[in-house]
Formats: sequence, structure tokens, C-alpha cells
Amino acid sequence: MFPHPLANSTIALTGGSGFVGSRVAARLAAAGAKVRAVVRTAGDHPGLGHANIMQLAGDFVEPAVAAEACRGADYVVHCAATAGADLEATRRVNATGTAHFAAAARAAGCRRFVHISTLSVHAITDPAGDYDEMSPLRTEGDPYGLTKAEAERALDHEMRRGLSTVILRPGAILGAHPTSTWAVKIPNLIRQGKFPLRDDGRGRLPWVHIDDLATAVSLSLTRPEAVDRVYALADGHWTWREYLDDVRRWFKAAPLPPPPATPPDPHKLSEVFTGRFLAERIRREFGYAPQHTYIEGMAEAAAWWRAHPEGPTPSQA
Repeated sequence: MFPHPLANSTIALTGGSGFVGSRVAARLAAAGAKVRAVVRTAGDHPGLGHANIMQLAGDFVEPAVAAEACRGADYVVHCAATAGADLEATRRVNATGTAHFAAAARAAGCRRFVHISTLSVHAITDPAGDYDEMSPLRTEGDPYGLTKAEAERALDHEMRRGLSTVILRPGAILGAHPTSTWAVKIPNLIRQGKFPLRDDGRGRLPWVHIDDLATAVSLSLTRPEAVDRVYALADGHWTWREYLDDVRRWFKAAPLPPPPATPPDPHKLSEVFTGRFLAERIRREFGYAPQHTYIEGMAEAAAWWRAHPEGPTPSQA
């Protein structure tokens, strides 16, 4: 049996203690790669227990930490990101942090930089339209989508200076982890009756399972045709009504008040979008074939809540 193409390579990875970073790190370590996972504080983080994973404590936004993480690395996988209402705080992590880490990767001679972006980078000019990798990026709107678009522009600058880059744009990421947005954070708001259902829940959201995203990362690191390419990852679409009804079933023992109906915000993709994100390029160029369904992803989240009925800790919420 031939070894995995990533066996014995060194991979610097940001966001190691988070949902995406921990699952990707575990997949790469299982393939035989030596993963240098950047975490804010070293500790017993879920998913980072593999012998091939070394934790590097520090703030990845700081150039010195980025330089240390990238030194001697063959590849970089950039998973770290944040969301929130504070534009400058979000920009510091998503845009400035990406720019610093990409510059460090180029200076260190890393062979490839895989960036986990988001489909929220797109400017939605037609809420009922179809969008793909060539659709324009946003220049305004919510801090998360805006600053992730700024991060992609920073990567374009480094790419032009010689850094081989791959950008993956996933939709909502399904699966379970204490910091998961769709499995833990939003369900926690829903069970408290604090999550508003706008426009009767007709808005649609693309999704991908975390394990299929990890497969896409592995392909992006090993396939030569991936260099300097962007790939959308949308393995299906749900409506907000479907998602919210599914989540509310998990908490049937504690009846919930109906979420308030409020007017949609035209700047928020999830509240007005009824179109589709097309993700054929990665299937055509990689032979990517998702192995997990929406039902499986939601079942993982439901199992997490059965095991943790008290919900997330304050630091996770």
C-alpha cells in the first residue's frame, strides 16, 4: 500500500482548537502529516490528541507567531476565523490575520496555502439567482462576510508575489463540536427562544459536512491543478424553516416559545437568499464526491445535545 501523499510532511494549521481546525488537523495527522496546530492556549482540546499533532500557543495574528508556525512547514491550512458585530475586531482576525499568516508562509517558502473562506464573501445582487466561484465579492454588509472577502483580496496580493494558494468557500458547516455555530451556538439561542425567524424562514442556506470539508482540504493540498484556484463547497441547501424546526425537535422536553418574526435584513445573506450556490468546479476538477448528508450532520448535533443537556459553557456560547 502506498503512503498518503501528505505522509511525513509538516503542516502549519491555524484555529487548531476550533471546530474546523480540530477536525482538519485530526484528518491530516491520520494521513501521516506532522501538524503544527496554532491555538490561543495549549490544553486538552477536542480532536488534538493525535501523536502527530503539536500545539503551538499564541495569537496567529501576531507576525512573530505566524513566522514561528510557518518556519520549516511544507504547507499551511488556515482555518482560524471569527464573527461578531464589531467590524474592527472581526477584521483584525479575518483580514489582518490572514494577511500576516500568508506573508509568513511565503517568506518561509511554504509550498501551498489552503484558506478556509466562506460563501458569505459573495455580494448577493439577485437574492433568487445562482452564484459560483466567479461571482463578485462583497464590499459592504455584515462584518464576517465583508472581512472574509478582504482576506481573499489579501491572499490575491500574496499569490501575485509567489505564494501558491487554494481558497475553499464552504457553506454552513455541519457536524458537532463545542464551538460549532450550527450544532451548538445557534441551537442554544433557538432553545432559549432568542433566534428570530425572518420572512417566514424562506431564506436558503448552503451546507457542507465537516468531514467532507476535511476531504476537500486534503485534495487541495495534494492536487496540482488546485494551485491558485477557488472552490465553492455547497453539498445541498436547507431553508431556515427546515433547520429551525429540526433543532426545536431536539428540545421537545422543554417547550419553546415561537421565535419572533421580524423583517429580513437585506444585508444578511441568510435572511433574503432563495437562490443557489453552484459547486461543480471541485467535483469536475478533483472528482470530489461528498459522503455525508444533512440528516447525518444534524444527527451528530442532536447527539451532542443529548450528551450535553446543559448546553455550551459561557466561553463556548
